[in-house]
Amino acid sequence: MTVGFQLFLADGVTVQADDKYRNLTVREKGSAATTNLSNAGGTSFVVFYRTGLTMPLIAVAGTGFAVGQIWFDTAGNRWGIMLVSGGGVGTQVPYFIFDVPFDTDPHLGLQVFNAAGQKTFDIMQKYMRINDMYSASARPTTTRNYDAARTYACIHMQVGFSISAQAGNTMLYATRANAGVVTGQGMIVDGPQGVSTINEGTAVILVIDVSNY
Repeated sequence: MTVGFQLFLADGVTVQADDKYRNLTVREKGSAATTNLSNAGGTSFVVFYRTGLTMPLIAVAGTGFAVGQIWFDTAGNRWGIMLVSGGGVGTQVPYFIFDVPFDTDPHLGLQVFNAAGQKTFDIMQKYMRINDMYSASARPTTTRNYDAARTYACIHMQVGFSISAQAGNTMLYATRANAGVVTGQGMIVDGPQGVSTINEGTAVILVIDVSNY
């Protein structure tokens, strides 16, 4: 450790924030209302864009089922974000955008920088607290229980889906977090897409503790 500091926790674990530490922080917190019905009719989505981000992740929160997706729009030199909700148009989807720490700020409190001048730690920022990671199929309902006194959001690192001619629909694996319980299940967004068998992709979910964020 060339620069930085260490935290010695009661269980013997050492947290080291030095010039190589660069966790993600909350860059934006908000709630977006969906504006378009999905092809299935009962679900809806909204798309919006952000600039000035480096390697963002989008987390969805709230008590309604939702999926968050993010991609880089090369033509527009911006990041595209889609929030899909289990409710109709106008449903509010709470979200958090995580990215590398802000480079510009009032320069208050404890901060750590690397040799390139990039900020690797800032005590004034809200860092990502990963509580769990799991994978799941889009069809069975999954339930995972955590501390009911905490608030959670889910990052869909890999969007889970199921396309089935037999069931006659296309589903995304959606999550909701309420009172410490994260529930995941398939959310119908479209028809079967003409496939003759069930085609599935596994969801990979990061459960983030956003208490007091």
